[in-house]
Amino acid sequence: MKLTPILYMSAAMLMLLSCGNTSTNDNHEDSLWTSPAVSNEIIDLGTIERSDTFTLRGKVYRYEFRLASVDSLPIIVNSDGTRYYDNDVTLTVRHDSTVVLRRRFTKHSFASHVPADQMRNSALVGFSFDFTHADDHNYLRFIATVGDPDETTGVNYPVEVRVAPDGTYSLYPAEDFETESLFEGINEDPSDNLGV
Repeated sequence: MKLTPILYMSAAMLMLLSCGNTSTNDNHEDSLWTSPAVSNEIIDLGTIERSDTFTLRGKVYRYEFRLASVDSLPIIVNSDGTRYYDNDVTLTVRHDSTVVLRRRFTKHSFASHVPADQMRNSALVGFSFDFTHADDHNYLRFIATVGDPDETTGVNYPVEVRVAPDGTYSLYPAEDFETESLFEGINEDPSDNLGV
């Protein structure tokens, strides 16, 4: 019978096919399959929101800021070709119910403190309160960071945003700063505790 070899081959083919992954899991969590890199993926650096109070010259101020990706800004392509959304930050400072400053910053706001050849591949990657100078109750100080979104490169340019009680602000190269609280109660004016 000539059908016997054909039957054996058909049975062997069916057995081989039945050994394949028949999972319908679209996430491919239990398989060794990995999706190919998507070259048009754009990385979102996330959102940072903070608010706190601070005493300036004996008066309590509240600051709020929100750093977030903005899809209307040009896409950043860093030195290794990875694509990122750029960010902006909106900073609001209030005294009582009066808004003394509301300002939107982008990386271009800090261009005078970043080498021109670095601006194209850099994003506004950070914004935070500067706790190193929190004992200076004449200004609110923040650190804006413009640099390569890939933090492993170490390419970043910190800029100090110094806000006066009247809401005017100035930009300076940041040299000595700390963006996490070093001590409890550092936002309090020491003269408040002395009854001055």
